[in-house]
Amino acid sequence: MKDITNNFLETIEPVYTPGIIKFDFDRFDAAIKAAVSELSDEQLDNLEYNDIKDEFTRFNSLLTKLETKRKEIAKVYKNPLTEFESNFKSSKEPLKEIIDKLRAKRDEIDEHHRMLRVDHVRSVFEKKCEFAGIDKDTFKDKYDGYSLKKYFKDRKIELKTETIEEIDALVLAEYDRIEEHKANIEMIEEQALDYELPAEPYTRALNNDAPLVEILKQMKMDRDAAVERKQQVEAKQKAEAARLAEIEAMAKQSANEEIKAVNAETGEVIEKSKPADETPIKPVEPYKIDISLTFHGGEKQWHQFAKLLEDNFINYEIL
Repeated sequence: MKDITNNFLETIEPVYTPGIIKFDFDRFDAAIKAAVSELSDEQLDNLEYNDIKDEFTRFNSLLTKLETKRKEIAKVYKNPLTEFESNFKSSKEPLKEIIDKLRAKRDEIDEHHRMLRVDHVRSVFEKKCEFAGIDKDTFKDKYDGYSLKKYFKDRKIELKTETIEEIDALVLAEYDRIEEHKANIEMIEEQALDYELPAEPYTRALNNDAPLVEILKQMKMDRDAAVERKQQVEAKQKAEAARLAEIEAMAKQSANEEIKAVNAETGEVIEKSKPADETPIKPVEPYKIDISLTFHGGEKQWHQFAKLLEDNFINYEIL
């Protein structure tokens, strides 16, 4: 490639030669101040119309002359700048085009090198994940970050020692986290088995980042609630069994000696035996009375009385 280090393009630059504009502002300001002082509002009120016209013409002509000269000077200064900017805008276009082409090519090469570095980082992470027995894609969101040149040896697709150590620390921390999570899952499953609870709701809570301590606490509360419900059911069943046993005992005690069996729930005679020469016993006719009851203990007392009627197989009707 041609060496252009010291050629014309490397050294050319615009040259500006400043001009000098001479004007005695101090004397100008003093003269204006003196003239203005002679024309106060009170003095203006005392001037004749023609005198006012003369003064106006004199000062206005002075300002017009100075503004005309200023514009002439400004034009002399401005024209070269306008011409320079116009020519520069036209001449720089080919230079901009080659710069754009070079930039695109540079970016293309930079991106290629970056992708090589990304691929190398990916390979390093995947190998270390495989060795640790964890998912190889665990750190894929970190590939781009570690593809920066500062993490690589100079002009090599090879990570610095400190970068590798940093990656090792990340992989080890993830391995420890996974192992701890597995241990927590096992602890929850064992506790669930011991408490006779389903493990899935609690392992799901752990996967949703709920603290293990809170999960174990909730499991104990659920276990205690389940035990209490079981005890209530057993107590209810025991009470029901005792009630049925009491009914059966009462039925046996009040039944005729010839009655062999009584339904424990209804009191109905299941089987009878009688001597062959004994006159058959007529069935008892239902006895019905109409009564009016007043429960001074309120509705609770009525419910207690109704239960007593039901326990003794007495039918009732509320009118």
